[in-house]
Amino acid sequence: MKKSSTKLLLQYILWTFLITYCSWGILILASQMGRLELRTPLGMLLLTIGGSGPPLAAYFILRHYRKISGFKPFIKEAFAVKQPLMAYIIVFIFTTAYFGIPALLGGSTSNSPIYMAVLSIPIMIIGGGLEELGWRYILQPMLEKKIGFFRAVLVTSVIWAVWHIPLFFIKGTSQYNWNFGLFTLMVIGLSFALAVIYRLSKSIWLCILFHSLINAFSASWVMDERLFIKLVTTIGIITIALVLLFIQRGKAKHILDIMENTKKVMR
Repeated sequence: MKKSSTKLLLQYILWTFLITYCSWGILILASQMGRLELRTPLGMLLLTIGGSGPPLAAYFILRHYRKISGFKPFIKEAFAVKQPLMAYIIVFIFTTAYFGIPALLGGSTSNSPIYMAVLSIPIMIIGGGLEELGWRYILQPMLEKKIGFFRAVLVTSVIWAVWHIPLFFIKGTSQYNWNFGLFTLMVIGLSFALAVIYRLSKSIWLCILFHSLINAFSASWVMDERLFIKLVTTIGIITIALVLLFIQRGKAKHILDIMENTKKVMR
């Protein structure tokens, strides 16, 4: 990785955490002192600003290094919904696995009507999905160039999980009653899924969509806080990701073989 790329990556991580931890830190302190509650306008504003740390940092860092020309192309890239059908099918496969595996194991409960989850997808794009403009658009690809795909996924998983830590101290958030270790385990599985989605499609929109679907439908299908359920689900998602990578590499090798045979015929 070039020195400038390393600097860009480090600055992205620094500013992401600075924006998020300052906003959520203020919310934690104010709520602990009894001065502020999450479900107030100011509380939700601080929560939203903190959650916007990854895309905000991504935009300003990319603009600073002239990797993008402005806000319009940045948003256009984020919402490039015109993608091949197969790419959407891959998103569907991962989403089904995430909720289907726990359901088959008897490790999930229905908490609210599915239509509520569907209606909340646009909200979840803002409240979670846009994080992918940082995690999968900058962090994962740049780490891959430095340390390879698999290690990049693991490092991204750790950074992504640690970034969420303040939410575990804010009463009223989903994470407040969760186990951080089990959460991190699931983050690893999701990181493999998201990394493969981006690797196969080169579409950050599909990563945003998948992230939003997970957040939206998690309100309808609540996964049990049990190690066995989350471990099996994570293993299942990683297995699907590896199979898709294997298929992709097989196709790439097949294309190279065809090209090589064509050259031999033409000689």
